[in-house]
Amino acid sequence: MDLLVVKRVLGLCSVGIGLFAVAAPNRVARFLGIEDEQAMSAFGARELAAGAGLLSPVRPSPWFWLRAGGDVMDVAMLSRAVGRDNPRRAVALTALGAVAAISVVDFAIAVHTARHKAADRRAAA
Repeated sequence: MDLLVVKRVLGLCSVGIGLFAVAAPNRVARFLGIEDEQAMSAFGARELAAGAGLLSPVRPSPWFWLRAGGDVMDVAMLSRAVGRDNPRRAVALTALGAVAAISVVDFAIAVHTARHKAADRRAAA
């Protein structure tokens, strides 16, 4: 696995998601059936921070852990959104499944960088 490529791809994904969540938190929240628009802005800011860290010329390990920890918060928020009273329940369930899958990848990469310090150092480009 080329950690530098993974770092850049996930960094760009984080920036894209973060920009959308910060620029239009009410639209994202409505789309998912979530009432807390401020949480969307905060989650977007976290994604932007993780993306900026991954795109910067530093070791990616801490930034992968930030993504993994953020996934836990996202899963918690989406878990609340899948209640039967949410008219957008199907969308929230789909988003929850996608975030759960991404979480597995993020945790695997974070563990990989923790175990392979040399690869983590090489990816600081």
